[in-house]
Amino acid sequence: MSNNSFKFSVLVMATALVVVGAASATPIVEDIFVAGTQIGTVTLTQGGTGNCMGFSGTSVCVAVQMTSGSVRLGGPVIGFSGDVNVNGMSMATNVSPGSLSPGACGGITKETICFDAHGSVTTSSLFFVLTKADTATGMTTGNIHVAGAFCGSSGTCFAETIPAVSSVPEPGTWGLLGTGLISVACLARRRFLC
Repeated sequence: MSNNSFKFSVLVMATALVVVGAASATPIVEDIFVAGTQIGTVTLTQGGTGNCMGFSGTSVCVAVQMTSGSVRLGGPVIGFSGDVNVNGMSMATNVSPGSLSPGACGGITKETICFDAHGSVTTSSLFFVLTKADTATGMTTGNIHVAGAFCGSSGTCFAETIPAVSSVPEPGTWGLLGTGLISVACLARRRFLC
């Protein structure tokens, strides 16, 4: 194998690995829906990046941004399942009213842990950090307590979260692309040994 062929193969493999690493740091985005209408988004980001600067890599940032209506910070607010690590003392920070409670609360069902607040405050955006959570990619979001005309006469209701359709390929897709590029390189160079 020639020196140039070897350098080319190393370059292709390094590029594939860098792209896989970059894709795996992508935030998890879920859309918030009431009666089939999207009213906001929830973004889960692994700690140490974005709004989580200064927090450990075992923290998960939660950012709720409403495009219609508001989040109701009274009673159960939002729930999480999966890699929340309840026994690792997960707690919400950067939120003054409220705390995390193990198990389901109110209209947030089948969740490992939920954020429970007090009073009747509402907000169009909510940001807090789950410390000691394992990974953002291993977490799922439950219902969110919202307020707005879309809730009907009661004024408040529980919206569902659905993973957003992403145009960013998953890390596995990038890995397949890298493997394909290496295969094409092998076919293009007859003397290249793979």
